Amino acid sequence: MSGLRYLKIFLILAFLSAAAHAVVRIMPLGDSITYDDTYADSDHPRPAGQRSGYRNYLWYKLQDAGFAADFVGSQIAGQDITPPFDPENEGHPGWTTYDIAEHAYDYMVNSQPDMVLLHIGTNDRTTTNPQGVADILNAIDQYEVTYSKHVKVFVALIIDRKEPDGRIPIFNRRLNDMLQQRIAQGDDIVIVDMYNDAGLTSSDYADNTHPNDNGYYKIANVWFNAIMQNSTFNDNLRAFPTSLVARQYIIDVSYDDTAGSVTFTTEIPDTGIQF
Repeated sequence: MSGLRYLKIFLILAFLSAAAHAVVRIMPLGDSITYDDTYADSDHPRPAGQRSGYRNYLWYKLQDAGFAADFVGSQIAGQDITPPFDPENEGHPGWTTYDIAEHAYDYMVNSQPDMVLLHIGTNDRTTTNPQGVADILNAIDQYEVTYSKHVKVFVALIIDRKEPDGRIPIFNRRLNDMLQQRIAQGDDIVIVDMYNDAGLTSSDYADNTHPNDNGYYKIANVWFNAIMQNSTFNDNLRAFPTSLVARQYIIDVSYDDTAGSVTFTTEIPDTGIQF
């Protein structure tokens, strides 16, 4: 073939993450920061279909990574967002940790999640005691025992307010201590430091409490990284490289599950491969 030669590239995939063949049921659980509610919604509420919070951004990232997710929950919010995403969630504006704890067991039974993303505590203004979160985790443990299920729980150290709230770092410190104790006792919990790792600045808030789209995008990134770094679901997900050669030169792609390898057959112009 004039001007072209064949090259076969053999790649050993160094990273295999959660798998494509099994759908992972994920419950976003929390308050208004999960559902997407702002102070402005009190006077001029947006339709539920326009509320997405971090959930749409997380959904897009999981889909791009080939992570087969199914968001679950009794709430539907964000169904009119474009591009579309799975709008099911368990976000309840204004609720405290104790409010969520009262219903957590029923939520688990009704939705049967494999994974829970919990960001809760912002509305616990009268206390820095994380007992309400412990009660939620107890309800999840009860569900696991009763139904012989396993649930991986990602618990966030919650974000601060736009005007820093001195209660929140105390709450987070006590929450972290409690979570570490539960992990030591065998609970499958991942601590997600949303307080520090989201890197929210004053420009990332819609009001003093609730993030704007940019803030939610940052929160989604933290959830995504935590999931991908700590998930053992679907061990055979294939993470195909996308920048080795231009798409139009790829003739064939084959994979070997046993070896954990991918083979690309490509046509390469005389000018060489463009990385």
